[in-house]
Amino acid sequence: MQITQEEINAHWTEGAENYSDIIDQELASFRAERWKRKILENAPRKERLDILDIGCGPGFFSILLAEEGHRVTGIDGSGAMLREAEAKAARRRETREAAVREAPGPATAPVFRQMDAHHLEFLDHSFDLLVSRNVTHTLRDHRTAYREWLRVLRPGGVLLIFDANWHLVKADPALQEDSRRRYEACVRKYGDAFDRKTPNKEERRQQDLEGEHVLGDLRRPDWDMGLLLGLGYTGIRTERDLMEEMWDEKEILLYGNTPLFMIRAEKPA
Repeated sequence: MQITQEEINAHWTEGAENYSDIIDQELASFRAERWKRKILENAPRKERLDILDIGCGPGFFSILLAEEGHRVTGIDGSGAMLREAEAKAARRRETREAAVREAPGPATAPVFRQMDAHHLEFLDHSFDLLVSRNVTHTLRDHRTAYREWLRVLRPGGVLLIFDANWHLVKADPALQEDSRRRYEACVRKYGDAFDRKTPNKEERRQQDLEGEHVLGDLRRPDWDMGLLLGLGYTGIRTERDLMEEMWDEKEILLYGNTPLFMIRAEKPA
């Protein structure tokens, strides 16, 4: 039986505190500047972008891009994730304003809304840029979602997908065993595997390794690129391995068998 949206939301709600802790670590690291650079060098050339952060979680992309002066809306299915995002964005603004005595620059406040990524509550042609990270592997219906994302993009707008073949661990026994070894090595070396605030840690770990997944043994990003092309996106290209650029040694140890990739696609002008 295919997992429901409510079950997906509940899963991420349960992990909101731990994921928020991970985002705090990322915001305080080299990743923040690298992610800003990566996104904006692939974005439309416009001084102030209207951006939709799909599956924003605790607000990492939303916060970074709003601090650059862009108008950002972050959506997520989990209310707990959105509460973490709102609190984190407010703390960042307070810290930034306290540190800068003169005018603090172009930063704007991101807006957060609870919403299903398959059914967006926005008008056609609302955004210049859509971004998502570690979200598309959780979608129930990629064709519906990608078509909806195309609808809200402006002509010439850009979609950036950052994700990995996380689902293959459920389909490939050898990969599953390798992931177990990596997890144990990560805990031995670093004391945790980005799960220090995860409730029911062992149970959730088994859920991540086993069970059914809508993507089965499909190989990405090639599968997504074919789907996007069929839906009418143009200029589709990919970077297949961003690990060295965007991850630290701990992430590479833990997730190195599922490299992070980027897909960039445009809405025809």
